[in-house]
Amino acid sequence: MNLRSSFRPVVLLIAGLLLGGCGNYNAWHQKLIVTVETPDGVKTGSSVVLVGLHDTTGNEWMTLPQARGARYELTGEAVVLELAPGRYLFTLLKGLPYATNVFFPDEPPVETAPALADMRASRELSPKQYPLLVTFADINDPASVTRVDPDDLAAIFGPGYALSSITLEITDEPVTKGRVEAVLGWLGDIKGRIKPTDKKYADELDVEETLYSIDFVRGS
Repeated sequence: MNLRSSFRPVVLLIAGLLLGGCGNYNAWHQKLIVTVETPDGVKTGSSVVLVGLHDTTGNEWMTLPQARGARYELTGEAVVLELAPGRYLFTLLKGLPYATNVFFPDEPPVETAPALADMRASRELSPKQYPLLVTFADINDPASVTRVDPDDLAAIFGPGYALSSITLEITDEPVTKGRVEAVLGWLGDIKGRIKPTDKKYADELDVEETLYSIDFVRGS
């Protein structure tokens, strides 16, 4: 019998327990609904993501330092909305608010997360809760990504375009898949930043230069 081989599964199991801990895990589906006024009428887009909150508080003795405390896990994709032929608005995962903070803003997320699994409710977000909005001057050119001011869509898309609302909803709908990559066919080939830069320091970066593919699609 090869003792080294027999010990390997045990070592991997212990390592997994130390890294992930044995805390509480709660998950829910949340839907983001984006509504925009256009010269051709109101247009709406949405996406559903899976959010999990893993809390290892109280299990620090068997959890590695980098895995201690509470952390969110996210699977899903950005909202993609075609406002005009070939002109898209993306509401990114970057800055996406979690339902724990939206519905229970004054309470600890680890205490309110269990209630979300069976909750069915919606709430319109305030502007300070909006995720990052972007578009592409050329949908085939990743480097043409441009931030969109939620208060001034007309500056990018032209007269008659205005953000009406962004709503967060707790739902049992399935996680949205494939919509972003159907528009951004190059996304899976991106290694590193969406918009390359030679800037050396983080405080020099424009917001467009901080974006990665995981801001558009995350998980599987």
